[in-house]
Amino acid sequence: MNERMGEVLVAIALALRSSSLLFGKIAMRTMGPFLTIGCRFTIAFAIIAILFRKHLTRIDAKTLFHCALIGITFFLAMLTEMMGLQSTPSSVTAFLEGTVVILVPAMACILKRKLPDRITVASSVVCLIGVAFLTLKGDRLGFTSGELLVLLGTVWYSLSVIVTDVAAKNDDLMVVSIYQLLFIAIFGFIGAFIFEDIRMPQSSTEWGAVLALAIICSCVGFTIQPFGQKYITPERAGVLAVFNPLTAAILGVLFLHEKMTPSMLLGSFLILLSILVPAWIEDRAARKRQTRN
Repeated sequence: MNERMGEVLVAIALALRSSSLLFGKIAMRTMGPFLTIGCRFTIAFAIIAILFRKHLTRIDAKTLFHCALIGITFFLAMLTEMMGLQSTPSSVTAFLEGTVVILVPAMACILKRKLPDRITVASSVVCLIGVAFLTLKGDRLGFTSGELLVLLGTVWYSLSVIVTDVAAKNDDLMVVSIYQLLFIAIFGFIGAFIFEDIRMPQSSTEWGAVLALAIICSCVGFTIQPFGQKYITPERAGVLAVFNPLTAAILGVLFLHEKMTPSMLLGSFLILLSILVPAWIEDRAARKRQTRN
């Protein structure tokens, strides 16, 4: 395993998890967001725990604490995302989540107590302009309540990337992968019993969406991301988030028949540009360093 393979694993995880926007829209026709999260991650935890049961007893207090931190940050990210998704197209949701490319480096700079470089600043400005076009309503710029919830979810996701980075480099990766699912499920059910009427899926399509969320997005997506993040920086993990909006937007157009206005297309393009250009510059610099060595 090397840095390039780590990038591939994180990219695959993000692409798989982006389908959660499509399946989440279907599951929430009946279920509330808390219950959807609880059911999804309970099924995922059961599957992973059975497949890797030998790792269940390898937990210690420090790792359990890290798993709880990852669990609460991921839970809050997905909760605000799904609440926003109830009134926001999945394609718009996905591209708004692309602003993680700004937040992860910004938070990393704060933690490391150093100023961001010029490329990060420039890409952040382009990304913000893209968000402005993406949320343009006719001749007026403004956020809906759903879009604001999605942006809040992006803040929580950025925190989860940084917390996962710490855990991936210090803890047993398989233990982290298993127990983070359990904590997310627990938080989901607690919220469901307090804030929602318990209503289970009413059709095979909705049950299929819940199972897809559990198996494709949680079992596979959440399990392989910590393995990939062990070999890359949190800033790089944030850049690879480009696979999330691209996949989600394509799925939303194909299966949910969502439409993209010209301003939304321009905003989406600028957000993707702000993600891809720094990655391209970074790759070129890395190749030059390797050539010199």
